[in-house]
Amino acid sequence: MKKILRGSRVSFVAVAAACAALLFAGAASTQTKKPITKQGLLNAVKINGLSTSELVQQINRRGVDFEMTASDESDLQSVGARPEIIAAARSNYRPVVVAAAPPRTNTAPPRVNTAAPAAGVPDGPPLSKAEIVTMLQGGIAAARVEQFVEKRGVSFQVTPEVAREITAAGGNRSLVGAITEKSTTETASSAAGPRDDSPFGPSGSTAAAAGAPDYDDLIDRATSAVSVQDFPGAIRFAQQAAQLDPKQPTAFSILGTVALYYSQNVSTAEQAMRAAIERGGAAAFHVYHDHDGNFNTYCEGSFFVTKTGVSFKANDGRDTFDAEDSNIKEAKTNAWVGAALGAFHVKPVQKINGRDNFNFAPNTRSKAESQLIIRLISGY
Repeated sequence: MKKILRGSRVSFVAVAAACAALLFAGAASTQTKKPITKQGLLNAVKINGLSTSELVQQINRRGVDFEMTASDESDLQSVGARPEIIAAARSNYRPVVVAAAPPRTNTAPPRVNTAAPAAGVPDGPPLSKAEIVTMLQGGIAAARVEQFVEKRGVSFQVTPEVAREITAAGGNRSLVGAITEKSTTETASSAAGPRDDSPFGPSGSTAAAAGAPDYDDLIDRATSAVSVQDFPGAIRFAQQAAQLDPKQPTAFSILGTVALYYSQNVSTAEQAMRAAIERGGAAAFHVYHDHDGNFNTYCEGSFFVTKTGVSFKANDGRDTFDAEDSNIKEAKTNAWVGAALGAFHVKPVQKINGRDNFNFAPNTRSKAESQLIIRLISGY
């Protein structure tokens, strides 16, 4: 039991708060639906940010950029992918469509002024470090990224480590210099954006203008921000996505998990998680699953609550648990087993995997998190 108490609260947020953060990694910031990369899918399965049904839905909607081979299937199975995920990936191959480059002419003078007008750069909020790195890794020239920086500014402070990261992604000294000029205390403080008292963002927000990031772009940016622990940035991008397409659940899932594990605001987390569930998504929690009745042996994984029931998937994919609402006899916090860890239990009507009781301890080791889980189970 002592081992559990050494778990890291924020380290989990950097993984699960994004709802499969790396599922969308490597996608360029374009206005088309971007297929999921193989590495993104492998990472999504490993980190358990989405339930199996949600992950299948994402694959069906966005497709994958690789044709399934026996080696690919083996790789996915090795990280715990369920058969449904492999089947969805096999039937949803969508080759990446690369837009044709405009014809080059010899009349355009070389760009020598780093402060040249940022032609074609849309208005928008200051750029996060994750956005700049993603743009560079996506093949956008450093000079073009610099134009974005000049027009929109940045939301972070430059440190030697940040400068090295940007340079490694494809940046140059001119770009780093422009970012340094823009990384003032004022812009850095504005990065936090609106307070997350409401997971839906400020009232009166308008839809994105033509040429602005679409829903998938904003989700990609939110999850990228989480991966570098830029949680205010993740909140801002997820709020923008929720306002742009309030019928989609993923933005609310991100907001709920960040609110719970980073802001430690249970009320805000519950509001966002309920919004995700009501839209057909899931509320995701990081938990420890007890194996021996006293949490001396256990596995770590993700616990999901949806409209139709609950599920658990261990990080190694070996231990799973699924129960539809009709098969849940009892879901309560524990009075004895793992009580000091804020544990809760779920009892099925019909045994699952030969068991009639499943004990879980929440990542925060707080009874408040377990009570939130129980309220969501009872509410749907």
